[in-house]
Amino acid sequence: MVFPELRSTENYAMKNPAITSDLSQLSLCFFIKLVQDQGDQIVLSYAFKHGNDIIVEIYPTRTDFIVDNKLFRFNSTNLYDDTWQHVCLTWENTQGATKLYKDGQFTEQVTNHATKNYALKAGGFLVLGQEQDSIGGGFDREQTFYGRLASVNMWDKVLSESDIAAQYTNCSVPHGSVFNWSVFKSLTHGNVTVEEP
Repeated sequence: MVFPELRSTENYAMKNPAITSDLSQLSLCFFIKLVQDQGDQIVLSYAFKHGNDIIVEIYPTRTDFIVDNKLFRFNSTNLYDDTWQHVCLTWENTQGATKLYKDGQFTEQVTNHATKNYALKAGGFLVLGQEQDSIGGGFDREQTFYGRLASVNMWDKVLSESDIAAQYTNCSVPHGSVFNWSVFKSLTHGNVTVEEP
């Protein structure tokens, strides 16, 4: 999926409802290609009633993963190198722990106990390429994603390191149990086009 260089709030893909059952754990994986430093960029956001329940935001020197408006900051990633990279984020509510994997390898764990016992609510809007300042809208041009995304999938469990490594090594990604990439390819808006790596 190609998000053009000319940023616009019209460029996104959206699914509603994206999640059909509440989640106490998840794995979110995707392939990404960022061609240059464009400041902060929103890969995806999930919003239910009171704002963004999930945000994946990429900066030149870090990746922020937000769950229930609680920040998990990963400082060990630089994704702006004009190559396809595989990223997986996992979260579970037993300890409030998240892990980040890049190109099939574990890179960092961050814990935020404020997400212990939190359940991600079903029935919200999932948007690729934009942050939602209102449910399903309120997009900000400055945060629009510019680059390429592929194989965006979410599972209702924490994937094992071997499962994540296999996704990267084989470039064959099983369909996510919560949502899968094939659905999004027909839900694009604006000048977003579909292209596989």
